[in-house]
Amino acid sequence: MCDSPEGIKLSEPATPSADNDWLVKELQRVQDECVHNPRDDWYTENDLVESGYRREALVDLFGKPIPGHDGIIGWTVSSVAKIEQTRLAPAYELLQSAFSAFNDAADTMTSRAMYSSFDS
Repeated sequence: MCDSPEGIKLSEPATPSADNDWLVKELQRVQDECVHNPRDDWYTENDLVESGYRREALVDLFGKPIPGHDGIIGWTVSSVAKIEQTRLAPAYELLQSAFSAFNDAADTMTSRAMYSSFDS
């Protein structure tokens, strides 16, 4: 955890000495652990593809990518999570409950969608 207990203020010694070098190193280690990397708030196209999404589906699923910190292009972690939780997970659960053999659901849906498109 990055916050110190209430009432305790930690600061670097003004002049490091051999006796407190370990303290300076420990304070630097804690500071390094607590610095937030803005990159952690973003998914790039490659990040999502590595997670299993098809590159061609990303814009349809998450919208157009936007610029973020330091010129990174992609989607915020929170927006991807929201779409996964509010759209993708419920759709997955619906498909899973609608088809008896869920492993074949994708093939069944593809067949039905192709058949339906010929009717219109």
